Amino acid sequence: MSVKERRQNDLEQPMVSQQAMAQLFRGELSRSDTWRTRLDTTTNWALTTTAAVISFGFATPQSSHVTFLVGIWMVVSFLLIEARRYRYYDLWNRRVRLLEDGWWAPMLRREPVDPDALRELAVEMSRPQIQLSLLSAIATRLNRAYGPILIVLLVTWFFKVYSHPRPPRDFGDFVERAHVAWIPGPVVMASLLFLTVAAAYLFTASFFIRAPLGELRTRPRGRRAALWEPFYRPYAIQRRKRPRPPGARANPPRPPLPFDH
Repeated sequence: MSVKERRQNDLEQPMVSQQAMAQLFRGELSRSDTWRTRLDTTTNWALTTTAAVISFGFATPQSSHVTFLVGIWMVVSFLLIEARRYRYYDLWNRRVRLLEDGWWAPMLRREPVDPDALRELAVEMSRPQIQLSLLSAIATRLNRAYGPILIVLLVTWFFKVYSHPRPPRDFGDFVERAHVAWIPGPVVMASLLFLTVAAAYLFTASFFIRAPLGELRTRPRGRRAALWEPFYRPYAIQRRKRPRPPGARANPPRPPLPFDH
């Protein structure tokens, strides 16, 4: 191979690599978007079920509170299904974020690509594994959508048992009303109390656990904003100015990039 042919191959190879990365990014983004749509579908099921349960539960005074218990059971089932889907969504979304962080962002900054991010992407592609745990997925989905839905169902169930057909005489009467067929009221109350405590724990833990790689959360830059500042400046970010080392030029020469040839 002559020197001219070798130089021509060196000029063509980066363009092929850039096109391949663009196709890879398009494919991974399509996978991530498909699983994101499946998450929206499950959430719509939960919202529709909640609206139907409340409508039927308060349609007549003779309606049983069992309707709300069935609604709670169905919403919890949808939560578990969506948590499983969210784990797969996190798998594909991690790849998209690694491509954005390791390839596209450095190119836009006129910097070399990030070898660590691309190496992690290669490991993800050669041995794909679900990295997000089930409890973390449940906690995240509770924080995003299912926490308010369960709160609405629990509050409406309590109001239904308390007010129909008349207010209870005492706490014992209220517990007795919570029975379902042959299941005594204390067992139903204990089950709902356990569900409430577990959901509250996971919902609170979602604010302290490390967010998945693809989650869009506020990343503090520079100083931390005061607690009340997001109420009137929700998008305000103060950037920290990096000190320039002595003797450094204002516009240092950038390294050559593949598409500069």
